[in-house]
Amino acid sequence: MHNIKRDLPNRSAYAVADALKRSDGLSVGDIAARLGMSYMGIKAQCLALEKSRHITSRNQHCGSGRPQLIYRLTAKGQSLFPSDNHRLAVSLLNGARTLFGAASAEKLLFLHFQKLADGYLAGIPDKAPPDDRLAALAALRDADGHMARVEAGCLVESHVPLAGLFEAFPAAIAMEETMISKVLGTAVTRVTGSTGDHYQVRFEAFRCGAGAA
Repeated sequence: MHNIKRDLPNRSAYAVADALKRSDGLSVGDIAARLGMSYMGIKAQCLALEKSRHITSRNQHCGSGRPQLIYRLTAKGQSLFPSDNHRLAVSLLNGARTLFGAASAEKLLFLHFQKLADGYLAGIPDKAPPDDRLAALAALRDADGHMARVEAGCLVESHVPLAGLFEAFPAAIAMEETMISKVLGTAVTRVTGSTGDHYQVRFEAFRCGAGAA
């Protein structure tokens, strides 16, 4: 991922963009609470980011009260968080197909996700209860750039670093789902969802609902 701070005017603007990337939309008050910053400071950053077209806003009704102004990243804002296109990996996998047959690329991908699962399992206590395993995996995935968190018993990720690889080798999507299931010790379902320009992946298990947020 390139240096997002180079593309935004200051650290506060980066923090606001990061908070919005990890959500499905937030009010100024929500952002201020998450970042521990002043309401007026966040409001100024939101106005500047909206002017530069990195974010957009709309009124959202919440119950019977007054509607809230909710901010979300635009496509320009999402582009601050690019995914690696994995050109070299894709080229090598295609080369393996050419040299060793159609199944060779999938075998290499299988080994990759198996090794990834082993790495995650090494960072999670063997006898950890389900909720602790989920929290630990979310922390590990977040450190790997997936912008992961736990929401309603689900592993939710707001960034897909492997997007380029998944596009070239769709079979890898199911391998990632299997890998997450192995680490959590229970079957999960990988569900993708989007709201406007916002995109997220949910690995549903434990107490999850039926749809993507």
